[in-house]
Amino acid sequence: MQPRHIAVLGVSLVVIGAGGMLALLLFGAPATPSAPPGGFASMGQQIYFTGANADGPIPRVGGPSHMASARACAGCHGATGTGGSFGMMSSFEVPDIRYSALTSPHPEDDPPTPAWTDADIARAIRDGVEPNGESLDAFMPRWDMSDTDLREVIAYLKELG
Repeated sequence: MQPRHIAVLGVSLVVIGAGGMLALLLFGAPATPSAPPGGFASMGQQIYFTGANADGPIPRVGGPSHMASARACAGCHGATGTGGSFGMMSSFEVPDIRYSALTSPHPEDDPPTPAWTDADIARAIRDGVEPNGESLDAFMPRWDMSDTDLREVIAYLKELG
């Protein structure tokens, strides 16, 4: 190839890459829900929206650390906890984590999904494990939350429904 062709190809690839990144920022990732007007009503709500407690960010392992919008529960599960799908090239299904959805049995699933307990929810948050022992998706971070923070988050999930 001639140097001019290589330069045109290089510039074209940079422009395409920049356009793809812009499209991902605008359309591909969910927006991080902002704090409600007047601040947070509880520590559970603060953790849900920010991933931080009164002492600062809660340590975690795994999850989409490369995605600025997903640093807390609301970044993926949404402000209302209903989850959904997001992504551009490939779509990710994010489950509904409202308390009513987690603690209701789902006999229509194959295999049927039993109702989760508060202990099951805590294990999912900390260890990334479902009640049946299966690992949650790798996109679910494993949070190093204290018992108090877990109780606060679970209490907030109950407020979501």
